Amino acid sequence: MNDAPWLQDAMQRAEALLARLPHGMLIDGPGGWGEAQVADALAVRLLGLGGDRPASEVAHPDLRWLEPVDGTIRIDAVRAVIEFLQQTPRLAGRKVAAIIDAERMNLNAANALLKSLEEPPAESFLILVSGAPERLLPTVRSRCQRLSVHAAAREEVLAWLAGEGVGGDAAAQLVTEYGGAPFAVREAAAAGATPLWPELVAAGREPATATRLADSRKAEDLADLLGRWLRIVHGLARQRLGGKAESGAGLNALVDFAGELERAREAALFNKGLSRPLQLERLLLLWAELWRR
Repeated sequence: MNDAPWLQDAMQRAEALLARLPHGMLIDGPGGWGEAQVADALAVRLLGLGGDRPASEVAHPDLRWLEPVDGTIRIDAVRAVIEFLQQTPRLAGRKVAAIIDAERMNLNAANALLKSLEEPPAESFLILVSGAPERLLPTVRSRCQRLSVHAAAREEVLAWLAGEGVGGDAAAQLVTEYGGAPFAVREAAAAGATPLWPELVAAGREPATATRLADSRKAEDLADLLGRWLRIVHGLARQRLGGKAESGAGLNALVDFAGELERAREAALFNKGLSRPLQLERLLLLWAELWRR
């Protein structure tokens, strides 16, 4: 993380806060830009952890690291964090809990957390991490000290990824599909992700490939896949806007299709009974129709 130049300012600000850190802290940013890495570094400092292992991988009695399960953070998980923070510290003299992708808390979970923020236990620190802070309850945001991570230029991101062993044309396309987010691209590349765009071109030119593409991608997280597709469509729409002769009906069709993707993505996030292969195939057939226009 120290070699990610766009995080240096956030880390310096986090270091300055350590002497007077409030109970609740919100680390936000565009998502995938190292927000969780800043939270991890804070937890390491607060608990005085040694070694090179991230805090999220350390089993420590005074630390809890909560992430969404099936895309959601539910009230039982938040209640467990609140109960943990109320306990007496065992080793570090303080309790630290981090909630990653905090915007994924459902309403009951967020309301339960709010009570803890309003009446914090002594020597307890709660770190929220969010790539979409506008989705958090305003009352939750207002009770946290905010520290924002800012995006960097594409060239800087590509250079950093190359240093991490992720380079070439595929990396450049993944940067586009992940909204420039370098840590998201690095994680995706490590998991074997391949660019979606070449397959979308094939499906657009030959609709018969839609079923094959849907089947080949069925094991992937649908919400993530649709988010990547949505960024591609947004990029195409911006290109149409840049060339006035290309706007009009074609632009409207792209905007309508973006709406379809967004609705499907929301459903994939919160509806676990959704038939993902069928949903993906439906969207690919709509894409092929859009492509023919």
